[in-house]
Amino acid sequence: MKTQSKYLEEINRLLADYLLEIEKSDLKPLSAQVYQVQSKNFVRWINGEFTPGEVKKSKKQAPDKPGK
Repeated sequence: MKTQSKYLEEINRLLADYLLEIEKSDLKPLSAQVYQVQSKNFVRWINGEFTPGEVKKSKKQAPDKPGK
């Protein structure tokens, strides 16, 4: 998905505000990391820079490394 640039500026501003809220919260570090990664991935998706599951697909398609 690709979003118009006029909307992306505001979305990125809001994302920055959201990330600051996460930092100021009392969330445990792992929980905060999940919130941050998922929100960043969503913004990457609306900008056409991310496809859900792409990391898993590339790992499955990578040939196994032979043992030493």
